[in-house]
Amino acid sequence: MESRRTTIVIEKELYRQAKRVAVEQDKTLKQVMEDALRAFLRGDHQGKRKNRSDRFGVYPAKTRGSLRREALYKDFLR
Repeated sequence: MESRRTTIVIEKELYRQAKRVAVEQDKTLKQVMEDALRAFLRGDHQGKRKNRSDRFGVYPAKTRGSLRREALYKDFLR
């Protein structure tokens, strides 16, 4: 497969982590970066957070009564 050269600027800690992964997996940094880019382009990064509550957390609602739809709209629908 034909390759292209490119230059990227990444955070120092991210670079260190990528180098560490390369050593642990006995790969070159190029291979680790290509694997990560391929996984991202395939959409492998999606699905880690299945819903918004994973991203923002779940917090208790201070409500009285039921939160069921029927109860919420009981007065409105009459």
